[in-house]
Amino acid sequence: MFFSVIVPIYKVEDYLPACIESVLNQTFSDFELILVDDGSPDICPEICDEYAGKDSRIKVIHKTNGGLASARRAGIKIAEGDYVFNLDSDDLIEKDTLETAFKIINDTHCEMVSFAYKWVKNGKTVDITNDNLDEGLYTETDIEKDIYPKLLMDKNMKHISYYLSGKAVKREFLTPHQLGVSEKISLGEDLCCVFSCYLSLKSVYISKKETYLYTVRESSISKDFNTKQIHLIEDVMNEIYKNNVTRIADFEQQICRYSCFMCFAILALAAEGNYFRSIKDIKDNILNSLHGEKIQLAKFENISLKSRITIFFMKKKCYMAAFCFLNLCKNIKKIMGRG
Repeated sequence: MFFSVIVPIYKVEDYLPACIESVLNQTFSDFELILVDDGSPDICPEICDEYAGKDSRIKVIHKTNGGLASARRAGIKIAEGDYVFNLDSDDLIEKDTLETAFKIINDTHCEMVSFAYKWVKNGKTVDITNDNLDEGLYTETDIEKDIYPKLLMDKNMKHISYYLSGKAVKREFLTPHQLGVSEKISLGEDLCCVFSCYLSLKSVYISKKETYLYTVRESSISKDFNTKQIHLIEDVMNEIYKNNVTRIADFEQQICRYSCFMCFAILALAAEGNYFRSIKDIKDNILNSLHGEKIQLAKFENISLKSRITIFFMKKKCYMAAFCFLNLCKNIKKIMGRG
């Protein structure tokens, strides 16, 4: 068996059938599909069992809820494929995804294939993201020269894809890295695993092909925002520090830029949702964590004017000003869009 497609599942009954169908309809048929029901309280368990009863390639795990890292660990423990492809349960993959990955692996014998992302909202593509690298095979020297500087974030705010989903990874290589991610990490699990993998990789193929379809949900902003995310990102940073990072020449500056960028992103999310009452909590959580110091040390060069102004306010600890500026940018964008 060549591929094990692992899908962690929790409260996605409206999206799960389409996700499963996108795998079953692949042009490449040598795979197993592992559905990990992470204690989902809706009808997802029944959906999993129904599909398993129709297709012998499907394995189902029912477990108590433990989070994404826990679900992926459960899946990889029973995986039998030569390569593992992670897919989130509310997303889709193009029908030739596994065939494309197989051809690349067969031609290059690489340990990992990383595909580009197509962000889809209401059936329309709203964005495309990739690894910010040229397409092609990267071996050890190339990885150290071209990928290490972008592992967390370079001076121009560019980075490789933090997502584990959308990547085909050799199972015997991925397993120890996946099992090594603490189940306590509830935000940024992907980066913890991907970062660890890249430090050991001997070969990776970076593809610009947009095979992974990420579903942008309408309700994500209002439901997902929580100032505790700031401390969850701090947990990710502490997890990353456990790696041997001596080969990354500018690691300390990268983690400072990552810290600054993630706090910027959380602040922007709050501004997008008009969470004015959260400003004080955001400021307190940042200043009373690793982020307070890291933001002061972060240095960027070629970034947008919006980013420069926001980070300037953050460095001055003027979080109300940063929030209001981002909120203003959001409103201007809406007005311009209507015009």
